[in-house]
Amino acid sequence: MRYTYAKDVKELALFLNSRLSLGLDLGKVIFIRSQGSRSRALARTLGLPSQWRFILGDSRLYIVEVISEKYDRLSCEEKVYVILHELMHIPTSMSGGLRHHGYRGFGSLRRLMRMLDEKEIEAYCK
Repeated sequence: MRYTYAKDVKELALFLNSRLSLGLDLGKVIFIRSQGSRSRALARTLGLPSQWRFILGDSRLYIVEVISEKYDRLSCEEKVYVILHELMHIPTSMSGGLRHHGYRGFGSLRRLMRMLDEKEIEAYCK
């Protein structure tokens, strides 16, 4: 498996965080793209274990990984939905934990998507 930094995903996440007022400190999130994964997922959010946080400090708490073979084929709207979904896993407290799919915010993903202008998001999809 190969990993690279996903600058395009980070830019999209920064836009969504700002535009939708999600309140996340994305400076503590690393965005990567993997190639060669056998995962069924399009993307995933990982919280660093407490041992790693102890060693690295609180400068990095989360990893958002997009699976290149699946994510890169998506339409712009689908990419926005996937990244918004992954950001929903990160609590605004940035405590290192993750929100599960039962969190009420996941039910508002479509409503949040409607708040975005199609022309606005096209600039972030490559």
